[in-house]
Amino acid sequence: MKLFGGFGYLEKKSQRMLTKLKVERNGTPTPRHEEEPPNLKQSLKSLLGFLEILYFSGKMVSELINANPIVYEKKERRARSVPTAVEEYAVEPIDQQEVFDHVRDIKDPEHPYSLEELKVITEDAIEVDDQQSYVRITFTPTVEHCSMATIIGLCLRVKLLRSLPSRYKVDIRVAPGSHASESAVNKQLNDKERVAAALENPNLVDMVDECLAPSYN
Repeated sequence: MKLFGGFGYLEKKSQRMLTKLKVERNGTPTPRHEEEPPNLKQSLKSLLGFLEILYFSGKMVSELINANPIVYEKKERRARSVPTAVEEYAVEPIDQQEVFDHVRDIKDPEHPYSLEELKVITEDAIEVDDQQSYVRITFTPTVEHCSMATIIGLCLRVKLLRSLPSRYKVDIRVAPGSHASESAVNKQLNDKERVAAALENPNLVDMVDECLAPSYN
């Protein structure tokens, strides 16, 4: 099944919405031969990114992608060591364990389990370079055709955006060979404009917030 009728449908829909933008802005559509204003081109690019991220998320799929996932035991939480003497304005370094603690309880979009319980993320798959303000998370979907991979990656990015200082650059990727559309998913998750466009959609934001909601089990 092709979601939304495939990319041909997405392109037609984006063109209709772009024409609507032109009408609302100028009162009449811009002739095809005229050069598009730069900001209008930017609107189209963001719109296409939003439509593509919906396409890859598989939001319209009615059946479970993986009806019987393997559930693993959670790792015991380790207490973080606190330096005995800390200067008042010293910046505490962020490490692998802290990043893992931020994302381990994110709920899977399909199942009532955390990403840790499904081994979608592990502490070993997190790289942190505090000196360079860089964090990289590599996650592994439970099946290679998982259409929720983009949503999972979006949840990881939003969680770290809300949890880490703004100086950090975050890189989110699917593990090599773990997804049939690995390149496309990685491109979606690390394109700032496409992520921003996706987060302007209330339905996607609601889905992300639901996955990030605290669990009390």
